[in-house]
Amino acid sequence: LRWKIAGAMAVVARLATVAVGVSGYRSTESRLFDEVDTALLTTAETVLRSELGNRVPERGVVDQYSVRRLNANGRVVASSFESEPDVDPRVVRSVTGSPTASAFHTATADDGERYRLLSVGLRAGSAEIGRSLDETDAVLQDLRRRTILLVVLVAIAAAAIGVIIADRVARPLRRLAATAEDVSATGRLDADLSDVEGRDEVGRLGGSFSSMLGALARSRDDQERLVQDAGHELRTPLTSLRTNLGVLRRHADMPEETRREILDDLDQEVGELTSLVNDLVAAASGSLDDERPIVVDLVGVARSTADRVGRRRQRAVDVRVEVAPATTVATPGAESETTAGSEPIIDVWTGRAGLERAVSNLIDNACKFDDSGGPIEVVVSSIVAPDGRPSASVRVLDRGPGLDAGEEQRIFDRFQRSEAPRQLPGS
Repeated sequence: LRWKIAGAMAVVARLATVAVGVSGYRSTESRLFDEVDTALLTTAETVLRSELGNRVPERGVVDQYSVRRLNANGRVVASSFESEPDVDPRVVRSVTGSPTASAFHTATADDGERYRLLSVGLRAGSAEIGRSLDETDAVLQDLRRRTILLVVLVAIAAAAIGVIIADRVARPLRRLAATAEDVSATGRLDADLSDVEGRDEVGRLGGSFSSMLGALARSRDDQERLVQDAGHELRTPLTSLRTNLGVLRRHADMPEETRREILDDLDQEVGELTSLVNDLVAAASGSLDDERPIVVDLVGVARSTADRVGRRRQRAVDVRVEVAPATTVATPGAESETTAGSEPIIDVWTGRAGLERAVSNLIDNACKFDDSGGPIEVVVSSIVAPDGRPSASVRVLDRGPGLDAGEEQRIFDRFQRSEAPRQLPGS
């Protein structure tokens, strides 16, 4: 990235400098030729407009200017040029016989010297006054050298500046890349990226990367804590199973009533163990996420779930149904009915297994944490919102310890548990 930015800046600077140099060169060349043409016109007014016959002024008289006369065929009749420049027949024909006609053109002599020529028409042929372009060419050549040198220096300077800028831009990216490689190699998620964070795009990328590492670290900590909790919870029923099986094996002649109690205890422990394993698998795999929704009776689910949990927990669970006067449904096309002496029906559109697990979790937690001995209340409600849309809810009321301050924000995070009840069973 550094070299790409540096190369791009060098190319842009070089193109910009070349464009400016070419424009300046062309402008200077045009201005120099204009100056030469103006001087040729001035000299022509004083020298060529007079009738000189076949004679031409001596070179010393007109200083750096040379003069020659040509007949109608373009042949040189008289000349003060030290080295004759080439004759352009087209220019000669365009001005011959027309004293008011004139034309500028450039020609090269046999020795390679360039001349700027002004051809002026005469009654019998034409005359040309010329000036050497050696000085002009020397100025332009020096300008070309300076322009090329400037292009090279600007490109080098731009590349150097580009390297510096690119290094500053790429430094946090290299830091992020190194951190990602370190995380991949070591698995450590405690990297400090505070020096990368900022308000620009790269800084926001660093902040997002840091937040991602933090989320991964929290998730891994939660999963490790879940594994620790699961190990603790699994050991308890397994120990009880092993103990009871040992008792049965050692005391084959125990009374039938004692044997029945031990078997009931084994059955309860196996059920608890199965429930725990199912909870762990569901929590870890998210197996209920893809469940297809169907029309489910919310009251029926609440009652059956409450009965099942109550039997398992040996705890009274009171289910109360509250239905609005205008009973509505949660899905179009599935009507709810309430008749005298019948069970109210509140239909909702959802996955049945997920709904049962949600209600079961709430009731089971209430039974677990409410040590008051009173009944657990489950309230199923159906109401009509002001905009006419139906709404249903399940509320589980208990007299447990509640939540500590700040835990409300994380209570629905995956694998999250409060610190206080970690010694109790549950995932």
